[in-house]
Amino acid sequence: MDGMVWCFQCGAPYDDDVSECVECGVATFSTPPQPAEEVGGPDDEQFAYEFHEWAYDARNGLEAELRALGLEHAWLGPTLIVREADEQEVDQAVEGVLRAQLPAFDKSLPAVVYELGDYDDDQKADVLSELLSEGIAHEVDYAGNLVVGEADEEVVDALFDRMINAAAQRQFGPGLPGVEPYQVLEALFFSSDRLRRNTSDTKAVEDFAVAHDQVVQLSLPWGYDAEFWRAMLEASDGLREALVAGPDPTEGDAPAQQAATALRDLLRRFM
Repeated sequence: MDGMVWCFQCGAPYDDDVSECVECGVATFSTPPQPAEEVGGPDDEQFAYEFHEWAYDARNGLEAELRALGLEHAWLGPTLIVREADEQEVDQAVEGVLRAQLPAFDKSLPAVVYELGDYDDDQKADVLSELLSEGIAHEVDYAGNLVVGEADEEVVDALFDRMINAAAQRQFGPGLPGVEPYQVLEALFFSSDRLRRNTSDTKAVEDFAVAHDQVVQLSLPWGYDAEFWRAMLEASDGLREALVAGPDPTEGDAPAQQAATALRDLLRRFM
């Protein structure tokens, strides 16, 4: 096969003077690509990366890096297939390519500083990874703060908003498909409103129990503030505990009525 080169994406062969695949637009290499079905052994799980938004030169750089590292891989168009066991090494290769593509940070231009003191190492790594993916030039100053160009402020603000929302989602339930959050909050409101007047209302107790079981499974719905959602869950748990405990020996139904009132008042602004 002397005198031949191959497209690493589609596997098309060319004479060795062809540097770019006419179909895919990516670079050619002196050895053919590995078929996807041959990546890993019978017991190896595969992992896929999507690089539809990557420019040709970025994909070329990643292919060269993967070959240099000797990592098994295959391309199905812009989708990269690797062994799941190699995911960490591939992630590092991807980060290296993104960093090489990143424009230099121009210190002469107006800049915006983001304090990262409250972020742990994993969160800081996530921020930097997102900046690389977005192609935003940046630096971390001597105090550990993130510095970006003023022109990128809106994009970076949106990036932080996405990360905060994602973190808030993880703090709550896994989600409950087919259940509308406003209906659950409505059930909590009306049941707690009845229980604040009569903790022996059997129907209200049943309605509250169903709604409480649902609300603790919900992820943070779009449009709701995480601080409110957390307070609502704590108030719901407080009412449940008071109902399970039953009348207090000295205060009677007062603790449960107070817990019901607290939940009802918290939810009233949404009804």
